[in-house]
Amino acid sequence: MTHPLHDNRLCHPKDLGAPIPESAHAVSVCLPEWADIVGYEENDPRVIDRMRAGYPRFFFHARIQEMRKRLRELHGRAGEEALPLSDETSARDCAQFLGEGARAVEIGGRVWAAFFPEALMARAKAYWQHAGRILSSRAAEDWLTEGRLKAPDFELETVVRTRLSDWSGAPLEFTSLHPSGMAAIYSAFLAARERRPDRRMVMFGFPYTDTLKILQKFGTGTEFYPNGDEEDLQKLRNLLGHEEIAGIFCEFPSNPLLRVPDVSALHRMAATTGTPLIVDDTIATFYNVEILPFVDLVASSLTKAFSGGGDVMAGALTVNPQGLFGGLRNAVGENGGGLYVRDLQVLERNSRDFGERMQVTNRNSLALARLLAAHPAIEKVYYPGLESPAVYESLRKPEGGYGAVFSFLPKDAPKNSRRIFENLSINRGISFGTSFSLVCPYVQLAHYHELDWVQSCGVDPFLLRVGVGTEPWAALEECFTRALAHGGR
Repeated sequence: MTHPLHDNRLCHPKDLGAPIPESAHAVSVCLPEWADIVGYEENDPRVIDRMRAGYPRFFFHARIQEMRKRLRELHGRAGEEALPLSDETSARDCAQFLGEGARAVEIGGRVWAAFFPEALMARAKAYWQHAGRILSSRAAEDWLTEGRLKAPDFELETVVRTRLSDWSGAPLEFTSLHPSGMAAIYSAFLAARERRPDRRMVMFGFPYTDTLKILQKFGTGTEFYPNGDEEDLQKLRNLLGHEEIAGIFCEFPSNPLLRVPDVSALHRMAATTGTPLIVDDTIATFYNVEILPFVDLVASSLTKAFSGGGDVMAGALTVNPQGLFGGLRNAVGENGGGLYVRDLQVLERNSRDFGERMQVTNRNSLALARLLAAHPAIEKVYYPGLESPAVYESLRKPEGGYGAVFSFLPKDAPKNSRRIFENLSINRGISFGTSFSLVCPYVQLAHYHELDWVQSCGVDPFLLRVGVGTEPWAALEECFTRALAHGGR
């Protein structure tokens, strides 16, 4: 479980724009200083021109950009842009979302794309980012060199789905693969919307940004309960008493505050009105918690801990066989695309040691959270292992821990967050769940253009989020102790 980035960490000004890890298909990028985060969000050429990678739903990979150019040349009309997507369903769905002037086109070689007027490019990027039905950089690479995509490997897909099934407890046929975690969430959204068309959705607890954006941009209305606490549970109970809701979405735990919603209470409440409960378990993972019996659908970003390599995008949607979608089985998966075979190969290889990695990252995360919680420079550490909420403990597996992600807020954060971030000698970039630790000022990256709104929801803009890796504990302890000594003055 050692990794080159354990010793050669990308956290220096010279590393700006470097892929994390060093791979043509890395999903993270080094943004080593606070000013680089701001520059990225403000599209500053000083930062953008240095970037050799980026999170694929937010940043068009070089091969995707090249493919888009070729698609315009070969199949585009005057004034049109193009977006390659994961399958026919996605291309048609994107064109419908974009509206008049957009069209879905079969390119050949197993590729579909949406073509649309240039004026709709921002809206198309929103579909790519939120719905997550992206064509992977490996798929684009193959199409550019061979003119077609490789055939699926159903046997290998069964291997990966079986591995997921073993962890979740769901039969194989109730687990489907998707091109990203958000694509899995979007497929869950579509399943809920199809069941109760034109009904509003509920977001319970402050979530990862794109989940809320899906409900707001693709649905017919959203009720948002940002705290996800007992008071919000009562508000939701009152809502369900007089309005039919299409679906309730939440995270377990939430990102970035690591709050633990009472899923058993949510499940009981939702079941009385036939409302599906859809949970994103990406931070906790099936390794740590037994959550499936209390929900209808579980969406997971396999990009994170299941892969651990930081070099492949993937998602999974797991159906509770006894839940409201139990009759659908893998049909839910057919609503979103699946996973390209070369990405599947990487995911299968990366995930072989998933359980072993989780044991190490669980231990490291709990130890780091405790270290920071006791430090005089720290105002607050957000991690379920510190408080051991009763709900989490009731769902935690015997061998399970509390996950590889925690957030923390320094004292006098407007002054000290930047200094601590820039003194932490671990990899500075987005994402989490990798074998190597990552730190970022998460709120600045995810909500830079809505910081006041985020703060009104109880999330501090100067929060730092850490995705803990499998480095030796002594090395992590030294990194954080030194950073706090320099940054908390």
